[in-house]
Amino acid sequence: MHRSTRTRRVLAASACGVLGATLAWLPAGPASASVDAQFSVSANADTNATCVLSSGDDSPTSTTATLSSGTAKRSVNLDATFTSTGNSSDVVQMSGHYTSAVTVTKKGANLAKAQMTGAGSVAVSADLGSSTACEPKAVVDGFGQMQFTEAQKGWLYAERTTVNRQGVTELEVLNNTTDQGVVVDFFQGRGSHAVSRGFVQPGTYIAVMAVGLTAGAEPPILKSPQRTSLNLVFHQAGSALAGAKGAGKRYVEFLGAVSCSRHQASLRWTSRAGHVLDGAFLVNGKRQAFDSTPRGGEKIGLKHLKSTADLTITAKLRLKGGGSATATRTYVPCKG
Repeated sequence: MHRSTRTRRVLAASACGVLGATLAWLPAGPASASVDAQFSVSANADTNATCVLSSGDDSPTSTTATLSSGTAKRSVNLDATFTSTGNSSDVVQMSGHYTSAVTVTKKGANLAKAQMTGAGSVAVSADLGSSTACEPKAVVDGFGQMQFTEAQKGWLYAERTTVNRQGVTELEVLNNTTDQGVVVDFFQGRGSHAVSRGFVQPGTYIAVMAVGLTAGAEPPILKSPQRTSLNLVFHQAGSALAGAKGAGKRYVEFLGAVSCSRHQASLRWTSRAGHVLDGAFLVNGKRQAFDSTPRGGEKIGLKHLKSTADLTITAKLRLKGGGSATATRTYVPCKG
């Protein structure tokens, strides 16, 4: 985990300095560990050089949690007062509370999912209001760094959710050998929801995740409650992104992955196939197969699938009693 200093410096600069360097890499765990994460929560209150800390703590930090799997939770309270050196009536109070949690889930020895959530509030109150000369700003945040391995090629999906306008999140995943970025996402501002992804080969990776709140620096000076989350999930190449959807799944079983080596997928009629007159099977909207004699247990083969595209497989069924049923399932690409 020797790249922590450089990685954290890049992240801090990219986030416009809002999230400070809150946590340094701790010594790595046992050499056999495939997931090693460190996590803490901190706060920081700051002004320009014309104002000084007159009471309280301007940079409280929680204890650091180290984990390979499971959940860790930490909290911090901010209470700091600054006073102008040239005007004793120019007093700024910065306060806040933040609770953040990290959950790490493994599949075997490798990372399956990492989630970071945070909720709390931060406020800046100036006796002179927007006329203060202190230029105050405050941040509360949860920050984690993680080294992990993946034994199979696949996709890392990153999902970001913020629900208020003063949130800050940052997520970066790097290949530990090449320093190449896999997933990079920084956000500051209004509520948001976004999903991004990056393709990974078997290897070792470094991830940095942070969620937080800011207040001050720009008018209006306000209190900002918010709940924020970051999710990082691994999907093996060719695997289903989620379960099958639609009433038709009672009649057709969608397998959990397509065959990347054979460029094909198989579906199977369930024991309810006797209720189906016939079925058409589409890949990304184009018909690939048709079965006019459905029988329980029999397979439907879909061949010549593209390896670099997301695949949405759809079953369109006509029922013997009249009516129809549809089912779909989406699979991630076999190649990046």
